[in-house]
Amino acid sequence: MRLFVAVEIDPAVAEKISDFNDELRRKAMDHAARARITWVRREQLHVTVRFIGEVDAAQAAATAAALRPALMVSRFEMIVEGAGAYPPTGAPRVLWAGIGGGADAISALEREVSERLASCGVAREDRPYRPHLTLARVRDASGLRSGPLFEKLADRRFGVTPVDAITLFESQTSPKGATYVSLQRTPLSRSS
Repeated sequence: MRLFVAVEIDPAVAEKISDFNDELRRKAMDHAARARITWVRREQLHVTVRFIGEVDAAQAAATAAALRPALMVSRFEMIVEGAGAYPPTGAPRVLWAGIGGGADAISALEREVSERLASCGVAREDRPYRPHLTLARVRDASGLRSGPLFEKLADRRFGVTPVDAITLFESQTSPKGATYVSLQRTPLSRSS
C-alpha cells in the first residue's frame, strides 16, 4: 500500500481553490492546448506533511502506531495563499497553492512526523520541506510555461484552514485515478 501523511483542508477553502483551478485550467488551455495536465479534485486537496511511499502491511501498522500518540505541535491556523509552479520558470511539472501564515508550524509538524517515522524505519526525506497544496501535475507541458500561466493569478488568497490533526492516508490507484482513503487521524496538542 502507498501511504502519506497530510493536513486536510477546510471545505470552504477547498471550494475557492477548486474555482481557481477551473480558471487556471482555462488559462492553461489558452496557452498550451496539447499540454497533458492531471488536476487534483476538490475532495483530494491537502497539504502533504510527509510522503511515505509503498509499504507492506507490517510497515503500515508500525507507521500507524508511531503516529498514534497526540503530536507535540500545538493546533494552529494555516493561510492558503499565492500560486505558482515547480520549477518556477520554464516547463512546469507541478502547479501549487502556497502556505503563508502557519508555514513555520507546518514545518515543525513535518519535523515531528519525520522523527516518529524514522523510529519505525521510514527513511528521512533528502529534499527540504516546502509546504504547499498540489493543484495539478503536468505530464507533458507541450509549450506550457510557468510565468505566463500565473500572470495575474499568483497573488490569490484562498482562506484560512484550522489545523488540529494530521491524517494518515492510503493512496489507492485505479484506471480512473487515485483515491485517498483516511486510515487514521492524529490530533495536535491542545496547548498553545
